[in-house]
This record gives sequence, structure tokens and C-alpha cells, in this order.
Amino acid sequence: MAQVEGDWMLTLNHQTERLGIITFEREQGELRVYVDGGPVEYTLNGNELEMTVDYRNAGGRLLSRTLSGTIDGDVMTGTLVAPHDGSTGAWRAEPRVPDEVLPPAPVDFSGIWSRISAGMEKVHLDYTDSAQAIVDEYSYLDDPALRCISPALVRISGWPYPLEILQDDQQVTILYESFREVRRIFLDGRDFPEDIPISAMGYSIGHWEGSTLVVESSLLKPAFVDQAGQPISENARVVERISMSEDGQNLRSLLTLHDPENYRRPIIRYRQWRRTPDTTIFEYDCDSLPFYRGLEIEGRLDEFWERMSQQR
Repeated sequence: MAQVEGDWMLTLNHQTERLGIITFEREQGELRVYVDGGPVEYTLNGNELEMTVDYRNAGGRLLSRTLSGTIDGDVMTGTLVAPHDGSTGAWRAEPRVPDEVLPPAPVDFSGIWSRISAGMEKVHLDYTDSAQAIVDEYSYLDDPALRCISPALVRISGWPYPLEILQDDQQVTILYESFREVRRIFLDGRDFPEDIPISAMGYSIGHWEGSTLVVESSLLKPAFVDQAGQPISENARVVERISMSEDGQNLRSLLTLHDPENYRRPIIRYRQWRRTPDTTIFEYDCDSLPFYRGLEIEGRLDEFWERMSQQR
């Protein structure tokens, strides 16, 4: 059997699209596999590997991708198939190189960026018992986005609308078309304040490690990872490593959610955007009336109000 323990960086289509991280761990003598912090089913026969990874499409439908391939030393390669439509791609994974702390070498991220990938978007994660209970009780009625309420930092980072970055030596400001959110990342060496209330985007401080912007965010209001109802507690923190491709056209973010109240291991989300200077940031148009009117027609308004303690 191939030696696979550790973290592997997963890419698609000859490394043009980074997807996430595969982790192999041996627990009580049994090899377990996780993608972006969520357990996956797999078979490993010699150097032949096959994994099934669940995700949801934009319409909320639960789907899966099958990755099959071979392990040859420090390289995994194979084919990714989405059974629901038969689409395929070539995937590759290599051992993740530990992050190296380098002297600051800031890069200008200013400009308008449009999302080209939200990564694997693994749905089923490694829940604590309390988080599993929340997931089991979750209903679409609890989704804040349907009420035109910001779904918060983790989810908005993968939203399909463009964003604009403004930058100087002291601060990076991100203007999201999604929900008209504004995010300020302070680079002046400050610590987290003690007198700021929690919010959807939290409070962010950052520093440069080489040309990578490392951002830590806390003071986050309770939210969900995505529309599957995976909870985020107000004690969670998010760490992002944001870098730009050598040609200056792609922006990449490896986002890690640390929330031991809800997950036994950190959750990873890989985001990627392309520079689109001709794109216009539009006013985000959201009207919650159709949602409430639909519930009234269906006779579910009382059910909605009864679930308010579960909403975020």
C-alpha cells in the first residue's frame, strides 16, 4: 500500500484551478481520509485510489464527485467525474509544503475580481455532537440569505458576485457586491479590540508573509458555512492566506475555519478569482418579500416564527 499520510494539495486541470486539501490520517490503526476537513469514503488498493466527495450545486442539490487515480511517489493523478452529468476533469495532488515565514514583500491586490472557483465545497464535515444536532434540525427556513440578511464571511467569500479591493500600506478594504458588505483588514499591527460587537464579517487584522497576505478574523456573529446548515459559533476564528498568481491575473485564498465548538478539525475552503477590470460592481438587489409571501401562501409562517431561535 502506498504511503500517503499527511496533507496533499488538490488541483484540477493541470494545476490551473486549486480545489482544496486531502488529508490522510491513521486513527487507531485505521486510515481515514478527509477533504477540506470533512470525511470521505474511499478505497485504496496498492497505489490505486478512489474517493467520493459530496457538495451542493448553486440550487442546493446534494451531489458528489468521484476522484479515481494512482499514487506514484509524491504525486497523485487521476480523473474527476461528476456522475449527475458525466462531466470530467484531470486532478492532481502533491504533498502540501509547510508555509514558510518570509520577510514582508507586499503585493498590490487592488482591482475588481470575479470568482472562478469556490473549491470543493465539502458538505458533510467532522461535526461535534452539538453541531450534528444543529445540522439535523436545519431547514431552509433558517437560511439568512433568503431573508436578504448577510450570510457572513465564510459563505460570502465563495459567493458568485464580484468584489473590489482597495489597498494602501495600513489597510486592505474589500467591497463585496454580495449584500453590499464592506470589509476592512487592518495592517497597522493592532490587536483585536475588546469593545467591538460581533458582526457578519467580523474584525480582521493582517500581515504579510512574503507576498502572501495572512488575515485573521474573529468577533464573528453566529452563521452557517453554507446552505446545508453547518453552524459557525461566535467563538470561531477564520485564517486566510491570500496570494496572487505570478501573472497578476488570479487571486487565491486558502480559508481555514477554526471552530472547535462545532468541528473536530478545521474546515478549509479554497477560493479563486480572476482580475476583471471591465466588470461593474452593481447595487445588490435583494427583496425578502417573495420569501415571506411564499411562506404565507404555503401556510408556513407560524413554523418560520417558531424556528427563530435556530436562525442566524
